[in-house]
Amino acid sequence: MKKILISIPCFNEEESVLECIESVILQKASLDKFKVDILVVNDGSIDGTLNILKSYDENLIILNSVVNHGLSEVFNSIMTYTKINNYDYVLIFDSDNQYPPEDIPLLFNNAYNKNSDIEIGFRTFREIDHFSNTKKILQIFGSKVVSNITKLKIQDATSGFRVYSKRAAHTLFSNNSFTYTIETLFQAASEKLKVESTKIGNINQTRESRLFSSNFDYVKKSISIIVKSFFLYKIKTAIFWITSLFLTPGIILLSRFFLPYIINGSNPGNVQSLIVGTGYITILIVLLLYILLRINNFKNHTEIRKLIYKAKHSE
Repeated sequence: MKKILISIPCFNEEESVLECIESVILQKASLDKFKVDILVVNDGSIDGTLNILKSYDENLIILNSVVNHGLSEVFNSIMTYTKINNYDYVLIFDSDNQYPPEDIPLLFNNAYNKNSDIEIGFRTFREIDHFSNTKKILQIFGSKVVSNITKLKIQDATSGFRVYSKRAAHTLFSNNSFTYTIETLFQAASEKLKVESTKIGNINQTRESRLFSSNFDYVKKSISIIVKSFFLYKIKTAIFWITSLFLTPGIILLSRFFLPYIINGSNPGNVQSLIVGTGYITILIVLLLYILLRINNFKNHTEIRKLIYKAKHSE
């Protein structure tokens, strides 16, 4: 029997966490072919969340921290717990109740039947009435960008409603302070994890997100993660495009100076082309050296951090 974990990150969710836990417990009956545990990660809540969780001691595993570390560290703590306790699959379910709990068995069963490493519960944005048109466009466009860069078929890049396999839990690690959802897709593509998707039901309207203050803030943070992930996990593609961007005009300009020497044996002009073309090549070399050095340092730092990582949340 496969051993699975339903994990619930929460921070100051005293108004919704009770309903969330009850709805998740109800789904255990539909997962009778799995051995199911429920994990709640309290990320430094300062309201009554922890007291509510303690009333469920017999039915829940509780990880707690006295300070708020953010969603990325919660993700790392969940993956660490999954690895240490040898779970076959782990699902992350938001405590604000935006995702339909009745789809939890569907995601687990699809992940198991398709042997996927990441099973994403994707939202049909055009059908979500409480999403503004701007938010719908940003979500659809952003998912297409991530899908095209990673070469994965992703319909909802920011959905946090996902099942991860044991292999994924041993592989993925969030390095940013915003959210794990986008970066881990780049990691999955780099490590050739199998990523699949399942359409989920109606999305409930909840409180405003605490991860960002506005659509502009969301776009800015998301672009930053996409760019960093592109250079970290798609480095060959990044180097190809940067090289093309600088090398092509550099060669064209230098050829204006050197071709007359080859054809006519002399060149009385085009000195400016020589100077500018040399500038393009010089900038390219310096830029590539800088990028490779920074990426190498970051990767070494990340590997060391993963090796010595201690979860920020504990029982």
